[in-house]
Amino acid sequence: MSVPVNQRSHGKLEAYAKAYELATYTLKITKNKKIFTEEYQDCLTDYIISAALDIYMCTGTANRKQVRTTKDKQNYEERIAAQRKALDRCGDLLKLIMLAKPIFHLSSKRVKYWTGLTKETRTLIKAWSDADIKRFSPLFEDRDVG
Repeated sequence: MSVPVNQRSHGKLEAYAKAYELATYTLKITKNKKIFTEEYQDCLTDYIISAALDIYMCTGTANRKQVRTTKDKQNYEERIAAQRKALDRCGDLLKLIMLAKPIFHLSSKRVKYWTGLTKETRTLIKAWSDADIKRFSPLFEDRDVG
């Protein structure tokens, strides 16, 4: 029996795929030098690109950290830290997009899509992180694994 769409869980691969989509979209639009002018490359565009790439790279890092037993505490901590960094960078990217809107005269349609993509990525990463904490934290409670 299949699970209704609104009741399906979101996994790490979905978060990683959305982070990839966000990074590629960001790279494609910031490549347009008629909109993202050289004048603001060092002080804004590079920060936007960096935030999008960090989100993608952190989700990839978190995805590679396997947690299976109590011996994997370091991997668990690194996985959660990478997820948290990705979440923080989503917040940074949202702020940068809002800053870029008036500077680069971005259309409301573009900003709506881009922020929506960023928020969707953030939501998926948050759900994944929350599921990991719920799933794995009991392995490490009140234990000295080191």
